[in-house]
Amino acid sequence: MTVGIVVAMDKEVAPFLKGKNATEIRYGKYSVFNFKLAGKDIYLIRQYSVGEICAAGATQILITKFGADVILNFGVVGALTSEISLLSTMAVGSVVHYAMDTTSFNGYELGKYSCFDDVAIACDKKLLDIVSGIVPDLPVVRCASADKFVDSAQEKRFLNEQFKADICDMESAGIVITCAFNEIPCLLIKTVSDSLTGGGKQYSETVLQAVTQYVSVVEKVLERL
Repeated sequence: MTVGIVVAMDKEVAPFLKGKNATEIRYGKYSVFNFKLAGKDIYLIRQYSVGEICAAGATQILITKFGADVILNFGVVGALTSEISLLSTMAVGSVVHYAMDTTSFNGYELGKYSCFDDVAIACDKKLLDIVSGIVPDLPVVRCASADKFVDSAQEKRFLNEQFKADICDMESAGIVITCAFNEIPCLLIKTVSDSLTGGGKQYSETVLQAVTQYVSVVEKVLERL
């Protein structure tokens, strides 16, 4: 099995490569690292930049160029409620691309794509069941995703109220939609780097610690695939 892993930043790459004999491959502006883990052929790609478009491009490269059978994504997110604590880790059950807005054109509700039945795009249930079996108490949440770093508590509350989302980020929608179009399963594991009332400053202070939170789950997931 070939597994593709998408991460957004260099600081998210390092924990995965520690102690592994990885070969770096340059593909356009993207860096791809190939190594073996849990008996699987792994291709880890670092997005050229943060954001949905770069995430979608990275995901498509893993599928088309490197033949990924499954896509894993690990990253940091912002919390949209006070109940979700800093540095907590969770699996994404569904994603809303809240920047999708054709309300003035066809009357669709905010975030709705005509090609999906619901505003919230579901992630792969089989992969969610696998990770739930490994970490039984791991929360499964909804992620609001768009090309914007959400810094204000007011906007975070809006995303929670409008979409019933628990977390927000800048990559999940690009990854989930690309996988859906290619009929490739994906699993997204996220750790909170900034709380409801936290913002850019808190993110900067906690992001490195947040990155290490989810790395320990990876090998256990790969063993079950």
